[in-house]
Amino acid sequence: MNSLRTAAASRSLLAAMVTRPVCLASVMIARRPTTAVVAPRRLGPGLGLVVRTKTTKSALHLQMNAKKKADAIAEREREMERKMEEAKVLGERLYLWNHIQANHVLWSTTRELRANKSLRQVQFTGKKNTLIKIRKDYWRPMATIQFPEGGGGGGPWDDGGEEAKRLLNLTKKERGRELNDQKGNTVADMAFVLGGGGKGNKVARNFEEIREWREKISDDMKKRKELEKELEELEENKMKLEDTQREVQRKVKDVTEGDGQLEGEGEGGGEDMEVKETKKIAKVKKQIEEVKKQIQELQPLEEPVPVLHKVRVFWANELDHHFAESWPDNVEHVLGLPEDDWTNEDLEKMIANQERLVDLHAVLAEKKLAKREEKAKLKEQRAAKKAKKMQPFLPTPEGETGWKSRPRAPKPFTGKAPKWAKEGL
Repeated sequence: MNSLRTAAASRSLLAAMVTRPVCLASVMIARRPTTAVVAPRRLGPGLGLVVRTKTTKSALHLQMNAKKKADAIAEREREMERKMEEAKVLGERLYLWNHIQANHVLWSTTRELRANKSLRQVQFTGKKNTLIKIRKDYWRPMATIQFPEGGGGGGPWDDGGEEAKRLLNLTKKERGRELNDQKGNTVADMAFVLGGGGKGNKVARNFEEIREWREKISDDMKKRKELEKELEELEENKMKLEDTQREVQRKVKDVTEGDGQLEGEGEGGGEDMEVKETKKIAKVKKQIEEVKKQIQELQPLEEPVPVLHKVRVFWANELDHHFAESWPDNVEHVLGLPEDDWTNEDLEKMIANQERLVDLHAVLAEKKLAKREEKAKLKEQRAAKKAKKMQPFLPTPEGETGWKSRPRAPKPFTGKAPKWAKEGL
């Protein structure tokens, strides 16, 4: 029974393959440019063999991918060069854009309006009342601000970028070495502080006077703010009274021309009201003058000039004080450290060792010189001895050698007969 079912299934599968060749062709066409036949696989008993296809990339496809990558790299390089050129003149020109409906104003350092940076400038003014996107058709150029060449800050920015690159390329030890090098910063800070710079600096002799002056200025500023606020209120009150006075004058004029009276007033009521308003205005004006006078009295006086203490700086190395750009006049530089100022035991030991080492070097130098003189003396003695030994062989004044005119002395007899005596010669 099972065999009949499998046979029927295989026949139906073959019939479907024969009756629908277009579908199989479409499947083959939909594949990648090339196909590779791999090992066949059986679906089951009686169902036949099915060939699986594996797609592979052609050489043309690989070339296209390589070209796309090269184009992308070149595009990134061009974009980087463009940004570097923009950075050189960054800030020399500022561009203002205006919204044609809401009159918003945006600032930009580039000619084009960039939405991702411009939206940060749009402040929140309420729900459904704030721009949520930048539509370029709603914005038009408003103005351009031109600074002199180099005035936009591009130069310092560029130098800072180069310095940042250099620091990023340093190793961990090199970066730590540069961070630990605080000599230059310390000397520059010394020059600034000894010159009276910084808040609460007590190098000045009249420090207390300067401190009191600053406290007084602070109190006067507080009082001045209160008086200015009071002055604003009086000015507003004056404007209101003047408006009221003009209204009363208008009503009086209307009543006079119409030969009537003001409501709620008897005869001469309008004139009385006008006089009252005039008195109020005069009183307010007087108060304003008094407040202005008080503000004028609270004007800050000239800050007292700090009188700096004379300071003396002792340097172990004369070149170290050049780390500061300039030094104030009250600082005196002295080369050499005072001996009585140093109580560091380690430093004293180090100085003693250095002095002992200097003495040792002097002794060694003396010994070396004495040894050199002794060697020279020995050399002279050897030369004299050699000359004395060679004296008999030196030429005589007559031009003859010494060994002909002065024969050598015979060697002493050692007890053995010479060779010629044995041979009977």
